[in-house]
Parts: sequence; C-alpha cells; structure tokens
Amino acid sequence: MEIGKMLSSINPILASIIFLCFVVVFLVIYIINKLQFINILKKNIEYLNKTIRELDYQAKLIIKGDMELKLYQEEVEDKLNKLTLLKNLIISSLHILDKENLFSQIDDKTINDLGFKKGLILAMEGEVKLNAGFESGEVDIIKDFVKYKKNFIQAMPLISADTEVGSELITALQTKDFLIAPIKAREKIYAVFILAELVIPTDVRRAEKEIFSIICMYLGQCLDNIQLFEEIYNAKDELEKKVKERTNELVKSLRDIEAISKAKSDFISNVSHELRTPLTSVKGFSSLLVAEKFGKLPEEAKKRLETIDDNVDKLVNMVNTLLDIARIESGKTEVKIAPADIAKSIRDAGEFLSPQMQAKGIKLVLDIPAALSVYMDKNLIDQVFINLIGNAIKFTPSGGQIKLCAKAAGSQAVITVADTGYGIEKENLENIFQEFFRVDNTINTQAKGTGLGLSLVKRIIEMHKEKIWVESEIGKGSTFYFTLKLAKEKNI
Repeated sequence: MEIGKMLSSINPILASIIFLCFVVVFLVIYIINKLQFINILKKNIEYLNKTIRELDYQAKLIIKGDMELKLYQEEVEDKLNKLTLLKNLIISSLHILDKENLFSQIDDKTINDLGFKKGLILAMEGEVKLNAGFESGEVDIIKDFVKYKKNFIQAMPLISADTEVGSELITALQTKDFLIAPIKAREKIYAVFILAELVIPTDVRRAEKEIFSIICMYLGQCLDNIQLFEEIYNAKDELEKKVKERTNELVKSLRDIEAISKAKSDFISNVSHELRTPLTSVKGFSSLLVAEKFGKLPEEAKKRLETIDDNVDKLVNMVNTLLDIARIESGKTEVKIAPADIAKSIRDAGEFLSPQMQAKGIKLVLDIPAALSVYMDKNLIDQVFINLIGNAIKFTPSGGQIKLCAKAAGSQAVITVADTGYGIEKENLENIFQEFFRVDNTINTQAKGTGLGLSLVKRIIEMHKEKIWVESEIGKGSTFYFTLKLAKEKNI
C-alpha cells in the first residue's frame, strides 16, 4: 500500500525517464553483445578467408603438379614411342644387306612417328632415296643447300633452325621446324636426312633431336656393315677365283710332278736293269779272280781285286735298292700284310748281321718280348731291319752298342733301333729320309752311304700306313722309331 502510494505520487515524466533509461541500458548491453559477436564473426571470416587462400594455393599447386605430371607422362610416352620406333627400325633392318632396301624401311609413318610431316633422304650425288611430303621445288632448294653447305654438314652432327647455317633454310622452306643430319659411312657422308614441319605446332624438342641423331648414326652404321659385307663378298669371290686358279696350277704342277716322278722311276728302273746284267758279270769274274780260280795272283793284284769286288757289291746293293724304290713308286710292289711275329723278325735280323757287328766290336742288345704279333709284310719289314741295323753298324764306332726294342703301346707296336754312334745334326733330321741325302759327318769320314736306304725304309713303312721318325743328338747316337698295328691274334 505504501509503495503504491509512493509510485502514484511520482511524476509521470520521471517515470518515463526511468523507463527510457532502462531501455537505453538494455540497448547498450545488446549492442555491446552484438559488437562482440560481430568481432568474433570477423575473426572467423578472416580465418576462413585465410583457409580459402591456402586451399586455393594448394589447389593451384595440385593443378600445376597435375599439369607437369601430364606433360612428363606425355614426354615419357613420346620418348617411349620413339624408342619403339627405333627398335622396330633396328629389327626390320638388322639383316638388310642392300642400300636401297635399307632406306625403304623408312616411310611416311616413320616420319610422322618422329613428330614431323615431311621427310627426305638425299644422296650426296643428288639422288633422292626417300621423299615423304616434299614438293619438287623444295627438293631442289634442299639439293642446292646440301651442295653448297657440304663442309658445314660434314662438320656438324645436327642442323636446326636455331643454328646459323640452318637459318638460311627458314625463308626458303617457309618453316622453322626442320632438322638436318648427315648419314655417314666410314666418316664419309653418303646421304643427308631432312625432317620438316612438326605434326604438333611447337618448338623442336630435345627428344626429337636426340632420336633423329640416333637414327642417322644407326643408318650410317648399317651402311658401314653393308659396305663391309660387299667387300667381304667381293674378296670371297676374288679369293675363290684365285684359289681356283692356284688349284688349277697346283693340279697341273702335280701332274707335271707325277709325270716327272714316273719318268724318273722309269729311268731308274731301266738304268738299274741295264746295270744289273754287266754288274752280275763283273761280280762273277771278280769273285773268281779273288778266289784265284784262274791261277795264283800277285799279292798287290789280289788286294786291288778285293777292292774291286767290294765296290761291285756296293754297286749291286745300290742297284737293287734303286729297283726296290722304283717298284714301290710305280705301284708294282705287291704288299702282303698279314699277322706275323715282329720279335722273331728282329732276332733273325740281329743274327743275320751279327758277323758285321762282331767284326767291328759292336754289342747287340735285344729288348723284345718272346712274341709280338703285328700286321706286316714280313719280307718288306725284314728289309727295313736290314737297312736300319746296317745303317747303325756303319755309323757306330768300335766298342759301341746297338739296341733293338719292341713293345705294345695301345693298338700299336713301337719298334726302335738305337745306336751309340756319331749322331745326326738337328738341321738334317727333316731331310734324313730323302733320296740321295747324306749327312756330312766330319767325325767319321769313312762312314758314307748312298742316301737310298732310309728313303726305301720310309716308303715301306708308309705302304703299311704307319709312321717312322728319328731322334738324335751329336755324340750320343741316333734312335729310329716306327710303328706297326698290333694283330688280333695273340700267337703266331
């Protein structure tokens, strides 16, 4: 009641003022709150703007990265395509051995794969090997350029629009997109390869230049191989021609040698036959005279006759040896190869020549098995032993030794005749089996042979299709070896 009275007693104007004050305070508080909220919103907006800017920057980086990656991928794919092009070109031309076929491997598709619309391969003589897209007027321009700029082309591995020499072609060909490179064979320019007008209008990239240079070098290497093949082929033909000529000459020479050899054999045979009859007569009479069948002879005359009789024996042996060689060379000697005991033949030869060895004081040593079966012509092998042992006796001084050996070695028997004689010089070993070859022995000048015995021995062994050889050292003697095939029969 008292408050109501108090309020009723207040001036209405003052009440209105108080109310307005309450309203103003409320509005101030409200505005302050709103301003604070607005500040918060501004901060949020600034943060969002900053975030948007950062996202925009990141987006730009991502877009840029994507574009770079795409360009890189395109470049890699382009290089891969060009490498595939190079691989296919190599595979297709790997076995080509003709220049014209080599350049036919490059066509319009190859030019396009290289990134250009036009391509031209021009030989230095002016012949067009390939033309893809160039008009005749443009070809003439290029011919003139190549003709007058040959030295520059020789010196420069690649010419493009950005080179001083290449700038001259920009106006003439009305394009700045071109590449020119020489195709060299053995450092000499064989042809010039020209590419012009890029398929995609842009600058000529490094990839185009590199692959183009590689292709030009590869074509040059192919030309080198083709020229080398042609040279080898021509050399082969020339060699075959020369071989044929030399073969014909050798055949002719061989026939001449055979004719001469036959004539020699016939001559030796005829002469030997002619000598044999008078020698037999001389030998008969000399033997009768030495035996004093026609009466007693003075001592001096008898000595002279004994010398004559010895020399007649030598002549008879020489004639018989010559006849044996002539028969072998002419193929008239009949060879009867059969299983026989080589050990028995060695013992028989040793006994046959033992008187000569005893007279000279030479010891005979045998190193042979009880029996050794081989394939041989017994009569001919007996001649071999007579000659080899006789030779050893002749060149072995008194008190020396001759050793005969025979042993099996695999499928063969190896027979040796070794002496302790004067030996043979190394330079004479290769000639020892030649006819009429005699060793000049300064130690024993009296021991000289005819040079026919060893030649006959070699021929006999070769008729058996076996080998004979000699080893010797001066002052230590000589050892002759020959082989014979072992017979299947164990006992003869």
